[in-house]
Amino acid sequence: MFTSAMLTEAEQALHALQIGKRIVSISKDGRQVQYSQASISELRFYIDEIRTALGLPSRRLPPAGVRL
Repeated sequence: MFTSAMLTEAEQALHALQIGKRIVSISKDGRQVQYSQASISELRFYIDEIRTALGLPSRRLPPAGVRL
């Protein structure tokens, strides 16, 4: 079960990575999980998973563009 506190923690970890921190740790399923710049996409997926479970909109994909 996900909580808004878990979402806040994950979003803060993502922000820390985006501003240059090399490694961040968050609590996930009762254990500490570390994310780095190389695993930032996994953290984004986790954030989307929490947002979906909480009934919040997840990240939106950019427009696909037009093909002729």
